[in-house]
Amino acid sequence: GDQSTNHDSFDGGEEQLTSFIRHIPEVVKLIAASLFVAIALHNFFLRKKRPSSNSGGVANNNILGTTVETSIEKEEEEDIIISSEQAPLHQSSSQTNCVEADTKKKKKVVNKPAKKASAIRNYNKLICKEALLPSDDNNGGKSITADATNSTNSSSEQDSASSPSTETTGTQIQQQPTPPPPLKLHSQANHPGLSAYYNWHATITSLYRIYAIPNRDVFTNTFNPAILPMHPSSERGNIAVNITVANQTRYESIQVYWIDYKGNEIYKGNIPRGGSWVQTTFIGHPWTFRVGGSDGGEESVLLKYVPFRIAPTVLGAETATSRESSGVVGPVGTQSFTLRDVPEGYVTRNEGYGPACWVDDEILPEPPLIDTYNNGERNLSLFTIHEMQMALEWSCFQMQREDAASTGTGVAASKRLLKYLQNICLQPDNTKYRRLRVGNRIFFESVYSTGARGILLALGFEEFMGFLECGPSEGALNYERLRQISDAMMMVDKTLKLMVENEAVVQPEGSDGYGRAGFGYAGQLNI
Repeated sequence: GDQSTNHDSFDGGEEQLTSFIRHIPEVVKLIAASLFVAIALHNFFLRKKRPSSNSGGVANNNILGTTVETSIEKEEEEDIIISSEQAPLHQSSSQTNCVEADTKKKKKVVNKPAKKASAIRNYNKLICKEALLPSDDNNGGKSITADATNSTNSSSEQDSASSPSTETTGTQIQQQPTPPPPLKLHSQANHPGLSAYYNWHATITSLYRIYAIPNRDVFTNTFNPAILPMHPSSERGNIAVNITVANQTRYESIQVYWIDYKGNEIYKGNIPRGGSWVQTTFIGHPWTFRVGGSDGGEESVLLKYVPFRIAPTVLGAETATSRESSGVVGPVGTQSFTLRDVPEGYVTRNEGYGPACWVDDEILPEPPLIDTYNNGERNLSLFTIHEMQMALEWSCFQMQREDAASTGTGVAASKRLLKYLQNICLQPDNTKYRRLRVGNRIFFESVYSTGARGILLALGFEEFMGFLECGPSEGALNYERLRQISDAMMMVDKTLKLMVENEAVVQPEGSDGYGRAGFGYAGQLNI
């Protein structure tokens, strides 16, 4: 039984061997086909990468022409750069052999990383070590001497040695940053006057009260009535204000009328010449001051007045009284002014018209009048030292009021302003310190939107295209303007010490801007 089993297994192995031998030709054919395909692909890609080589001098010329056309591809593979000016048009057989030898050498190192070499070095590799002179073509390339070769090599070495220094010099020139152009200022070298300051001043004071004064053109005698920037009727405000008005005009009596909630004028009294009139009212209530009664129409009006806000009280410019008024306990806000005659020939600075009266307000003053018969329009740019001192002083008081209404506002404005002015005094010839960008967030919040802006305008800063500029574009500020800035710095520093060292003053109700009927704080609806 064991022998029969072994015999069967032997027969089965012989059959497998026979079938294997029968399929050997097919396996060989498959392997041969794979090798053929691999060789064909290899030759295809190799031919695509390398130029086709032919025999004879024509082939060498083709190689040179092909190198010029495909210089970008061969620069990465063979590190050869040949230009039409460098490649000779006619070559001898010895030169052709040299070219073929160098090309074969280069083909052996195709896989090496490409090196970015100069054109001179690649040209030397192409022509072997022999220099091509104009006499070579006539002599068949046999008159080349060692001296010529040495001279060519030395010249190429000198060129290659000098080229890095040239490239380094060019790189250094390119790396040097171009200096920025000098800032061009549009401001004047001398002080331009206080017109810009008075425009700003009139806007700030109108937040607290309105003085609408009728005027007459001094040249055409045209009458312009007083117009309030609101509907002439009382608002239902709840903040009391104590007003005091004095009569220092040529009129024997000035009648006072209160405008009620329906816009009707109600007689409240009269102010004799040299006397005063005191009344407790509420913010948002208009008042009219007339000469000759209400029958005279608009031409009998001297002034239309509306208290809008209570100005915060500060040391040296108090705007509050401690007595009780109309049931209000504690400090009550006050506004007081004096009515005076206008000298003949004087007009308002901003409008250029002759007003019916002149309002003298110490806390919230009106811009001073100018004389039309003295220098005419040129007088707008003229000012006295006292005028500038008053403008600087009022701006400092305004910073104190802002600090009292919102703690820390005036202190921050004073510190920031001192830094700007100090930079100008230390470097008066540097224009960048005299050109302040309004769009800067810190400058806009701490200086431009506070009383510090009045200091800059009083010093002659001019606003142009989103910048506050001062002085000429070339050269430094003159001595007179530097002295003015120095004096202003002393006043601002004194104001800063007062705000920091002195205790807070008790403010009257409504000094923070609250209390107008129908409104909360200034600019906000009270719903």
